[in-house]
Amino acid sequence: MKTSIGRNTVTMKNTIARAAQSLGLAEKRIITLGISKIDARQSKTIYKDETKRTITITANEYKTIANLKRELDAYKELQAGTEKIGKKQLILKTETMRGKKITRINWVEEAIYEQGQGTIKICFTTKIMPYLCSIENRFTTYKINDTAGIKSIYAWRLMEFLISWSTKKEGQRTISVEKIKEMLEIPTSYETGGTIARIIKPAITELEKRNWRIKYETEKTGRKITHITFTWRKP
Repeated sequence: MKTSIGRNTVTMKNTIARAAQSLGLAEKRIITLGISKIDARQSKTIYKDETKRTITITANEYKTIANLKRELDAYKELQAGTEKIGKKQLILKTETMRGKKITRINWVEEAIYEQGQGTIKICFTTKIMPYLCSIENRFTTYKINDTAGIKSIYAWRLMEFLISWSTKKEGQRTISVEKIKEMLEIPTSYETGGTIARIIKPAITELEKRNWRIKYETEKTGRKITHITFTWRKP
């Protein structure tokens, strides 16, 4: 890597890794770069400090994580991502005594593309900061290098999900098909067969190229596949 950004650590609460994020690939790269520049050990005072919630991201850093050959392409993707990111939300769903509660939290208060300087600035919202700081033990963490050149948002999201359930280097988890579709934000038009063939399998293949070892088994209720069990080992 030409810059040291690849060694940065991305740390977030498991809640984020297991929730819908509404981020496309460019916005995901921007948010991930931003998270990697936050010191997750800082106290809650950072929530109210706009200067500490405001992160600068350079085109060269974006070029690194996207594994692009030309910095010009990084400029274009940064600009496009900045235009969209203000509308993106973390979507949390929890069960309550009265039914399901859906909470939507904006990722950023503002996103500024600094034309001619090759940088953008994003200011995380005060509502999102508790999920990025003071996380104690319930967290998902990985290196920026682990995502360099990822071509599928589904592979990236699956990686985060598996890391969030990992014990040390390996793990196993059974999840309903409906939940995995919700977490990966797979189009509702996809039936179970399409979800596995067109989303899950290619995502696993991409992660296996990064030295993950992943197996999955399906479970049926009657004739319908309702659950998937993932067994994995991280690189």
